[in-house]
Amino acid sequence: STGPKRAEDVDGPEAYHVILLDNGRSKMLGNEFREMLRCIRCGACLNHCPVYGSIGGHAYGSVYPGPMGSVLTPGLTSIEESVHLPQASTLCGKCEEVCLVRIPLPKLLRNWRFLAHDAGVTSAVARTGISFWAFFAKRPSLYHFLGGIELRLLAWLGRRDGRLRRFPGLGAWTKTRDFPAPEGATFISQWQKGRRS
Repeated sequence: STGPKRAEDVDGPEAYHVILLDNGRSKMLGNEFREMLRCIRCGACLNHCPVYGSIGGHAYGSVYPGPMGSVLTPGLTSIEESVHLPQASTLCGKCEEVCLVRIPLPKLLRNWRFLAHDAGVTSAVARTGISFWAFFAKRPSLYHFLGGIELRLLAWLGRRDGRLRRFPGLGAWTKTRDFPAPEGATFISQWQKGRRS
């Protein structure tokens, strides 16, 4: 890269232009998501993400898939355009554990979730579902009782081949893949049963 041709050069470009494409990264530099700009796109987070492993890259609808894309894309576009991406995580922490440059991806994903909630861009169905879940989660004995009934019912529905072809609320998932049926008992009940024997 030598720039435009000099007077003594036989040929070369008449003009030389350098274009720096920012794509919204300067905006991220000044906010709580600036740590995401350290990403070197190595793909380690993708290889360890259970959500990415299950749904693949095209489901993210962005050139940046996986945990790093779920943080980066809302910063480059807007949370209104990509509100679903920060939700596509179990927040298990494997992405942060394997990140070569130590980006705290679960923390950044939670921050996007908080911003989406504060901006009111989460769907009414999602807010209602979370409120419904929170009611039971605040009552552990009721939660475990109803969860046990639900697990047994789902295990019974999937008894023939160990999977559910349709599942209420997961139509987008079960349209193209089956949902594995649970075995019928919670981990805690199996653990307690093993301790007794």
